[in-house]
Amino acid sequence: MRLLRHCKETAIRGDFPKKLVAESMLQAKFSTPRNVLFGKHAVLLCGIMFAVVLFGGTSYADSMFSFHGAMSETVLNAYLSRAVSHQLLFTDNDEALLADDIRMFHDEGAKFIGRASIIWETPPDVDAFFDQAASLAAQVHAVDPEIILQAGVFEIVDTGVDAVSVPTTTFEAFGLTPVERHFRYADMLYPDGTYWDYFGSGQSIPDMSRLETRLWFYTRARRYIDAGYEALHFGVVDTVEMNDAGNAALYDLLTRIREYAAQAARRGMILCDAHHPTGMSVEGKTVFDFLSYPMRIQETVGIPYEGHLSMDAEDVIYGRTLGGVTPSGWIAERLPYLVEIDNWGSSGQGGEDIGGIWVWGWDEIDWFARLASDKRDEFLRSAVSWLRTHDAYGHVQFPSRRILADPVADNVSWYFANRKSAACVNGFGQEDVIQRLMQPLSMVPVLLVIEEES
Repeated sequence: MRLLRHCKETAIRGDFPKKLVAESMLQAKFSTPRNVLFGKHAVLLCGIMFAVVLFGGTSYADSMFSFHGAMSETVLNAYLSRAVSHQLLFTDNDEALLADDIRMFHDEGAKFIGRASIIWETPPDVDAFFDQAASLAAQVHAVDPEIILQAGVFEIVDTGVDAVSVPTTTFEAFGLTPVERHFRYADMLYPDGTYWDYFGSGQSIPDMSRLETRLWFYTRARRYIDAGYEALHFGVVDTVEMNDAGNAALYDLLTRIREYAAQAARRGMILCDAHHPTGMSVEGKTVFDFLSYPMRIQETVGIPYEGHLSMDAEDVIYGRTLGGVTPSGWIAERLPYLVEIDNWGSSGQGGEDIGGIWVWGWDEIDWFARLASDKRDEFLRSAVSWLRTHDAYGHVQFPSRRILADPVADNVSWYFANRKSAACVNGFGQEDVIQRLMQPLSMVPVLLVIEEES
């Protein structure tokens, strides 16, 4: 008891480096070392305590999500361990559902909200779109200012860009003389016709090696930064990189985005990721801060509609991410990553064993939504446990909201993790198990600080 009292008094008094205590505690959460030594001090892992230790008025939980201008490996892992995939805030312009979503984030302890905003087709009023995106971000941050909201800047351009003016600031960011003109859809496409109209008439996958593509991607990224978003997801990035030798154009784009974020972002930086199983690097520097990928759920042979994860499955990220010097300056042996229960469409053969990336004929989220509630909970628990055992660099990005290509009973076309309520009548009810699996930082191993005898 005297040792514990001394520990708490020392920390609160400020005699021990607070940052080292906090980082040691989070490191213990991930790697569970028995002893962590810092100069003349020792930090010992001694058990579980259901409390938050205070450091000079700042809670331990708060300290784990503190950053500005750069993000340590420790803090990045803390955020990724609290990640959800929430495909679009303010679905159907429903104020009650928005309020319930924000309540759910708070109750779960979620800190990284993936896909909170997306531009797929160019909005008819770009300014109004980003005004609303900023309003939504402000409402979330009013409840929890530490939350990182992620926006999607995907691998698509459409003819709608022809009606959007190129901002003066975009020209200036690329060292170009500003002129009054609109973006040019045709100048973003692969010259040889690759991926033209891939998503439909006038909706194509662009060529990142073309300057016009980078001008449009930069403009969207900058507007999201101004709106309060601190992470950008770049989709299936290989599809835009076919003509980009050495990833030079992509790296240049992200460098310019990061330079702007350093001046204008809420906390002086932007996190960038994409769907990629290994990652990319330029001269030993990683292009992205972390990676994301589908779980690639495998059918369990002989047990209809059951699924599991596997290191040996085709096209997985497990055990494959590469390392390098990260955008925040630390050296990653391997980049951390998120795996999500992904959506990509309907096979038209749901419920059948058709092989490939399909799970009993459905994409991942459509398969997941069709499980019984207890089976959904069980799958999430097993996925977290499996990943911790097989690849410590990975984190489960929990499903929070996702579109269903094959609607379930009563024509429900979205999966909602929310509890069923008047605000979310189609809630699937996984928020409680997600909260438990995120391991609230108020329930982590307590570390005792002992001053070494001189």
